[in-house]
Amino acid sequence: MKRTLYWVTKDLRIADNAALQLASQSNELICVYTIDKKWFQINKFQSKPLGEKRWQFLQACLNDFNQHLLALGQKLYIVYGDTLSNLNKVCEQFQITDLITTKVPGTDENRLLSKLHTLNPQLTINRVDQFTLFTENSLPFDVNNLPASYSKFRKVMYNIAIQQPSSNVNTLPCMFQSAPSVTLYELESSPASIIGRPKQGHIFKGGEQQGLKHLKQYFTSENPSVYKEVRNSLDGWENSSKLSPWINYGCFSVRQVMQHIKHYEQTVESNKSTESLYLELLWRDYFQWVHFKVGAKMYQFKGLVGSAPLTTFYPERFKKWCLGKTPYPLVNACMNELRHSGFLSNRGRQIVASCLVNELSVDWRYGAAWFEEQLIDYDAAINWGNWQYIAGVGVDPRGGRHFNIKKQTNTHDLNGDYQAKWIDKSNNTAYLDQILDSVDASDWPISPDSATVSSVAVSASTISPVSRNNVK
Repeated sequence: MKRTLYWVTKDLRIADNAALQLASQSNELICVYTIDKKWFQINKFQSKPLGEKRWQFLQACLNDFNQHLLALGQKLYIVYGDTLSNLNKVCEQFQITDLITTKVPGTDENRLLSKLHTLNPQLTINRVDQFTLFTENSLPFDVNNLPASYSKFRKVMYNIAIQQPSSNVNTLPCMFQSAPSVTLYELESSPASIIGRPKQGHIFKGGEQQGLKHLKQYFTSENPSVYKEVRNSLDGWENSSKLSPWINYGCFSVRQVMQHIKHYEQTVESNKSTESLYLELLWRDYFQWVHFKVGAKMYQFKGLVGSAPLTTFYPERFKKWCLGKTPYPLVNACMNELRHSGFLSNRGRQIVASCLVNELSVDWRYGAAWFEEQLIDYDAAINWGNWQYIAGVGVDPRGGRHFNIKKQTNTHDLNGDYQAKWIDKSNNTAYLDQILDSVDASDWPISPDSATVSSVAVSASTISPVSRNNVK
């Protein structure tokens, strides 16, 4: 008898869910989503892995997926605590023979599965390959021989056939008779599904139903035809696809997105903009396979190149950057939007990342961790891969990116409309003429007059400095 635990992760959907299809072939089934207590704790980079806005979005996704499971005679058990111990308890309680989960490149998830199998040697673990456009078997190379740059990857993969979305699951096996003996998390009866500032900022509603609605609206508009021309805009709902929050939680698959692109090209038009949409999916895929290949190197200071960038950790500079109180108004506007809405345009992300690394000389990992906490559409491979790219320790063969902030301001916000939207000038102008540091990297005052750190700086008791010699 096949007694299956379906560990739900980045696959919160019914449509095109090969993991759920495999689970439907079991005799008995329990569906579990784990909420790890570590997600809400400050890590060594001074940020939490899960911030408030993405947490609210996730709750809406979980609620939506549970409603779909209930319609199929199942339910989603949401367990809270330590993920490994909770999954192990479920396996022991229900004498699980098979564990099914979606294959993701996260190092924590893969390490956890290895430990779980050690604790349960009889357990068959099925990692379903559906998080990327291409399955590992469809790659024309071994993952360890992944092309060293995106441009080479694109040339190799551009014409490789992509698997079509699978059919929906219509029936599921029965549940186990008792609830798991672990700490359960109860979703609110009316979960907060609307994210963003009440007066400004983009609004994202979590869940497969809302995701598919947005996907349909985008591809029934004319926006795909002009995507390339407007994608570098700092603001505007229609200036990018805004598909990433739902993709990254698996509310719909990248293969479903590709299906919509192809349909649009066949029924409306095929041009450089629709091609650019596909190339963005290729970029996403490339970062996922880089993560599969390099593992923990995705999070190391030296990254993939083996030599450390010339940065350190200045607590005051980092805090000013987080709060949008740097000497650079455009950066401040971008950081305010990120902090208040949980979203930031691709161009904005590049500008603020370059500022932290190049203007402020701060260790890139602190910025990556701050993005992890703040972004609704956070994805580990994309976020940390792009930060490595900017810092010059990733897949960029040219050794990093340095964006001229003045030039970016003149190009993307010449009239100051975006800055006016996201900066309260009555509270911000005081920071523009201030010196960047009132303390040095070891929290010693720069001068006797600056012995007391200003209100926008963080004290040593709040964030401990990391000297250049201690960074690894």
